[in-house]
Amino acid sequence: MPACSRCLVEVTPGTTLCPKCGAAIRPTVLPRPTPKRIRKSRQRLDALDRSDLVVGPASLVLLVSFWLPWYRIGPFSADGLSAHGWLFIAVMDAFVLVLYFLITAFGVGDLAATGRMSKEQLLALLTGVNLALVVLGFLLKPAGFGWAWGAFLALVAAIVAFVPFGVPLIKSRRQR
Repeated sequence: MPACSRCLVEVTPGTTLCPKCGAAIRPTVLPRPTPKRIRKSRQRLDALDRSDLVVGPASLVLLVSFWLPWYRIGPFSADGLSAHGWLFIAVMDAFVLVLYFLITAFGVGDLAATGRMSKEQLLALLTGVNLALVVLGFLLKPAGFGWAWGAFLALVAAIVAFVPFGVPLIKSRRQR
C-alpha cells in the first residue's frame, strides 16, 4: 500500500496528494522480477553441429598427444615432436582446429565465412593433413624403437577428427 513520504500516512492506490499534509504521493515502484538465468554456454554448445563437437575435442586430444611418448626402447621413450620435427605442422594445424572449435562455440565468428572453400572442405583439408602427417609419423618409427601409447592415441584422434568432414567429402567426390 502506498504511503506519504513526509508524514508516512498510508493512502489508497492512485491518490496523488496526501490528505494529512498535502505532499505529493509518488507512484509505487514495484521491483522488477529477476530474470531467470539461461545458461549461455549450454545454448552455444547446442548451436554447434554434431561434427563440430567431434572435431574440436578430437583435435585437442591430438594436440596433447604430440608431447606424449610415441616410441619406446627399454626404459627410454621419445615423443612425436622430438622424433619427427616436421610434426610441428600437425601441431599448428591441430591448434587451428581447436581455435576454430572455441571460436564457433563462443559464437565469436566463423572460420570459413568469406573464404573460397566451404567450411566442410576447409575442415576436411585441415583434418586430412593432420591424419596424413600422423600416419606418416606413426609408420616412420626410429630404428630399434617400438610404439608407445601416445602414438596410438594420436592416430585414433586424427582418424576421429577426420571422419565427420573427410568421409562425406570423399563420398561426394566419388559420386561425380
